[in-house]
Amino acid sequence: MPSDIQTHFQVKNILDELRDEMSESEFGYRIQGLFAHVILHLNGKIIDIKPQGHPDIIANLGSHKLLIEVKVVISRNRRSNFSLGNNDIEGIKPSDVNETGYLAVFDCSAPPSWILVKYNRLRRQLQGSINLVSLRAMANRELSLECTQEFVTLISNHYYHLRNLDFPILCSRALKGDSL
Repeated sequence: MPSDIQTHFQVKNILDELRDEMSESEFGYRIQGLFAHVILHLNGKIIDIKPQGHPDIIANLGSHKLLIEVKVVISRNRRSNFSLGNNDIEGIKPSDVNETGYLAVFDCSAPPSWILVKYNRLRRQLQGSINLVSLRAMANRELSLECTQEFVTLISNHYYHLRNLDFPILCSRALKGDSL
């Protein structure tokens, strides 16, 4: 598994090239689909992926059902803000003790990384603008690092056919448990 910082920067360049070839919306969907494959690589099972509505991904990981809202921040600065809606937060609200809600933010700045924040850390956050530095402080550091590493590995290993992996293909394969 690649782990050096140079690989992370190479992945940034790969993603920048991919992003230049499509709309921000399509790029966001691709990241969402790729994140479903990250969950599969962590031995999870994808139950649902929604192109519209909340949460974006429902998965089983261990004994928990995960409710995941995926966001992508495209910026050159780690101090950037992004908009977080009340529907985003409410969409990951657990309904029982076996559910865990996560906001999963993919930060495209160099080096790219995932920031995963549990619902219970976010629920006090009012809808509106939130700073990435604040999210990092609230994040589940271990899971964020694990997801980042799996994502970097996925992109590195599938660089040559990333352009062919659109959102419907990524979703279809993830729902079947057919990981990249």
